[in-house]
Amino acid sequence: MASRLLFLCARGSSRALLAASILAALAERHWDVWSTPTQDEQGRILAEQVLHEQGIPLLASDHFIEPTFGMQWDEGIVLCSGATGT
Repeated sequence: MASRLLFLCARGSSRALLAASILAALAERHWDVWSTPTQDEQGRILAEQVLHEQGIPLLASDHFIEPTFGMQWDEGIVLCSGATGT
């Protein structure tokens, strides 16, 4: 069984989507990859364009999730914590 991995971006940027899509394409059998949803529409469009140019499919929409208490993940990667203005 693949380990569950969550890419999280507290500010809703497309960073989590990019990272999750790349890992899902490269290591699909090793990880069950999830991502927080992108709140920045322009960033999402740019991320989709970059992934398309590289021949990498966008992470399936059924693997976008807002984590809540009680959910279990084997690993988590925080790409932007929201602690800074960038």
